[in-house]
Amino acid sequence: MIQKAIVADDAPADRELMEELLRAVDEDLDVAVARDGVEACKLLEQDSFDVIFTDLKMPGKDGLQVLQKARSLDPPSEVVVVTGHGDVPTAVEAMKRGGFDYLLKPISVDEVEVLLRRLNEHRRLVEENRYLHAELTGGNGVQDIVGNSAAVKQTCAEAMHVARTDATVLLQGESGTGKELISRLIHNSSPRRKAAFIRVNCAALSDSILESELFGHEKGAFTGAHAARLGRFELADGGTLLLDEITETSDKLQAQLLRVIEQKEFERVGGTRTIRVDVRFIVTTNRDLAAEVAEGRFREDLYYRINVVPLVLAPVRERDGDVELLTGHFVRKFSRRLGKQCLKVDEGVLEAFRKYPWPGNVRELENLMQRIVIMDTDGVLGVDDLPDYVLAPRRAAVGEPPWGSTLADVEREVILQTLRKVAGNRTRAAERLDISTRTIRNKLKKYMTEGHIEEDFS
Repeated sequence: MIQKAIVADDAPADRELMEELLRAVDEDLDVAVARDGVEACKLLEQDSFDVIFTDLKMPGKDGLQVLQKARSLDPPSEVVVVTGHGDVPTAVEAMKRGGFDYLLKPISVDEVEVLLRRLNEHRRLVEENRYLHAELTGGNGVQDIVGNSAAVKQTCAEAMHVARTDATVLLQGESGTGKELISRLIHNSSPRRKAAFIRVNCAALSDSILESELFGHEKGAFTGAHAARLGRFELADGGTLLLDEITETSDKLQAQLLRVIEQKEFERVGGTRTIRVDVRFIVTTNRDLAAEVAEGRFREDLYYRINVVPLVLAPVRERDGDVELLTGHFVRKFSRRLGKQCLKVDEGVLEAFRKYPWPGNVRELENLMQRIVIMDTDGVLGVDDLPDYVLAPRRAAVGEPPWGSTLADVEREVILQTLRKVAGNRTRAAERLDISTRTIRNKLKKYMTEGHIEEDFS
């Protein structure tokens, strides 16, 4: 979204007219004026601007010099050249040097409106490309982790320290605490950063599909296997493999994983040839893994094999001061992505956020802020814009429903509180409630459709 602009022109009448046209099209646009090219370049050095509307012929520095200065910035400012009919060849030269477009005097408000619309679309695409480029080729990933609390600083420091080794890392923490971000930080800070980073969500796939995904399969290994296929272990050779939510695997698959992690070798499904790989393993779980071992739900030998360097990620409610930082980060992120002006956040909102326990952690906060930015109409995030579940204190106990509650109300509260206590893990919640995970999934869809919940516990 174009928010800040400069109008540079040594002719006062032309300068004032351009400023008036811009404000007529977008009354919220912050417009600075420069009486010549020298003053425009000084403004560019002092602050960041989205676009500069510059005359070509000015004393001191001309429009082409202003263009050169604007395009040398990081990020560069867009430049629109404003000129008369006699200077069209020079304006075309400006386009070749990186100018966005040019306007011929006299200028109409319709021309400015069309141009601003095109500029907004262009800036949106630029931001999207920059975001995708950072995802693919960014640095070590520290810039993606938002937080200034002691807990976040310690986790990042430990992650970067262990990254220099090939040791297996076990990341433990509630759902939504950023385990994948930390795993990417480890990979991108390691000697393996130029090789592949491959992720497998163990909770999202059935055992048979997961086995094929991990180990690959030979042609004819099962119905539908029309050709041989590489598994994630082979794709990650030389790089890093993230086994996300490893506790969701069966005992049989855990035995197979133990062998690969220990010996770095395996066979494809339906194959007999042993394949060796050089892979660094990062493992995550949202459960207490030691308790899972004690209760017989996770292999003890595999636990000791993956528990080489354990890192525990703190939930948002234990990260002092980070809720405010995260709120501001997500407001800017989604405002930019949606091409909207950045929302102003009332202090009452931050106070409510500090009191709310955030059972879904960073993911829940991110989803909420995206929804708020999408639905915003006045540019201000106030307490009235927050959903009731953030503002209303949670009931202390399921056994004390308010008078007038229906059986469906009580059932819903039991299911949701159970999910919160197991950090959103549907399998564990189903075990505690003695119902199927499918029932849990169907109930959550129903609750979201009816507007009873905002978080999905995924």
